[in-house]
Amino acid sequence: MRYRRVVAKFGTSLLTAGSDRLDIEAMSRLVGQVVRLRAAGVQVVCVSSGARAAGRHELGRRGTPGHIPSRQAYASIGQHRLMATWGMLFDAYDTVVAQVLLTRRDLADRQGYLNARNTLRDLIEAGTVPIVNENDAVALDQVLAARIGENDTLSALVANLIDADALVLLTDVDGLYDADPHANPEAKLLRRIERVDASVESVAGGARGPGTGGMTTKLNAARIATQGGVDVVIAGGRHPNILLEIARGDAHGTLIPAAADRLESRKRWILGNVSRGGHIVVDDGAVAALRAQGRSLLPAGVRDVTGAFERGDAVEVRDAAGGRVAAGTVNYGSEELARIRGLKSSRIAEVLGYAFGDEVIHRDNLVVL
Repeated sequence: MRYRRVVAKFGTSLLTAGSDRLDIEAMSRLVGQVVRLRAAGVQVVCVSSGARAAGRHELGRRGTPGHIPSRQAYASIGQHRLMATWGMLFDAYDTVVAQVLLTRRDLADRQGYLNARNTLRDLIEAGTVPIVNENDAVALDQVLAARIGENDTLSALVANLIDADALVLLTDVDGLYDADPHANPEAKLLRRIERVDASVESVAGGARGPGTGGMTTKLNAARIATQGGVDVVIAGGRHPNILLEIARGDAHGTLIPAAADRLESRKRWILGNVSRGGHIVVDDGAVAALRAQGRSLLPAGVRDVTGAFERGDAVEVRDAAGGRVAAGTVNYGSEELARIRGLKSSRIAEVLGYAFGDEVIHRDNLVVL
């Protein structure tokens, strides 16, 4: 497989097959592909639309006539139906799903970002399929800063959050065309776009169908993801084996390659945001584990904590002589770390009363200098 960690975004029009309700057959085909991907060793996180469509259909059948609920109300009614459907379909393959609801506020807050990242990582390592959606029930329209806006953008943020190799945006068209294919039969599919710029955006159409994401939002999502080192593919989700073939590296839809290497992108972010308020001093064993073995930094290897920093800060790691060893985002603030330094990870919860993981800095969030 070309890609080993994939975020797959399923649009409303795909999950409803163009109808006004969730389409079990369409969803089942996607579930089968995800299961086969996982069997091939590919980690998959799904970003699923469809909650509002499910809620709208349910209220249309049994709601109060003449009452038009808010988008939050539709989502609240439909979210459990959406997850129940995913759960039922994956259960047929003996696969556990996990619901993850996010808002932009969750990801903008430093600790919220780390919590979401750690939770998704734990869910993946536990062998589940995380199903991510915007928490529409609390994402108020008037508080725009707290809203993701639509699940295309959410999927890009999640792809960067978990260091995905690829983001696959599945929709009801085969990719980005140079004109609207529904209005112009001569429209040509753009197989590859090197970068999203004004000329590319000019050919994108608006939203269609029951969803809120059109090609414009998909290109915006592609810009976010590719800048974080993630390849993006926009493709038609009705092709029988679309996810498997894309993960294998077959050409489908529109490919927008990563603007930077994923590791280099993360490295630049970490090094560009290193806290000047303090650093971590480690022993020789930890130095060897970080440099030669690519390990995470554990509290047992921490000798001293200098200055002040908070959980989620990018912090330098130094040896006893003051030499720079590494830098990374910490799971524990300086005060917490001062209490658990030198201890085995199994004692973190005993000393602090809680734990944010066994690592001071996980290897995925660490750059060796």
